[in-house]
Amino acid sequence: MKNNPSKNRRRKGEGNGSIHWRTITKNGKDYPQAYYHWQENGKKRTRYIPKKLLGDIQEAEAAKRPVVEILHLLGVDEVSPSDLLGDKQINPSNAALETSPSNDISPSKMRRNKGEGSGSIHWRTITKNGRDYQQAYYHYEFWSEGDRLVKSSKYIPKRLLNRVQQMEQEKAAVREILQVLGVMKTAKQN
Repeated sequence: MKNNPSKNRRRKGEGNGSIHWRTITKNGKDYPQAYYHWQENGKKRTRYIPKKLLGDIQEAEAAKRPVVEILHLLGVDEVSPSDLLGDKQINPSNAALETSPSNDISPSKMRRNKGEGSGSIHWRTITKNGRDYQQAYYHYEFWSEGDRLVKSSKYIPKRLLNRVQQMEQEKAAVREILQVLGVMKTAKQN
């Protein structure tokens, strides 16, 4: 089994974290910036990833190294592994209402509705004429009764990037995002 899903995850007890990209505008130009997101004591935390560390962080994340090790690379040393695991009891009804001040998504819209597909924005580094550029792609999947029907990705043109990022943040249905990207053929709706 080459694509064993358990090989694409951290072991239990090593925390959860991921790299997220934001587009910032400086002097009229758009630049992608990488941030590392993780949970500490039940709260969402974010740390900017300097360009000089980006390759190391991406390698560590791809290898699913423990979050504590990745945070150490970023200079965050005051975190203990037990803080990352969410060992404290959280009342489920209150947990849904807690949001970070930096997060403007309403607590009720943290996920897409079931059956709307799954999708996310991923960044790839391409080299052209000796220079590295970040390109955004929308990865998406559609499932039915436990079987994956479609797994694909679509390049996101710069002119549509802000719109797609907004729709993704609002957790719009994947089909709506694919319509914006001009993907005409999608999986049949159930």
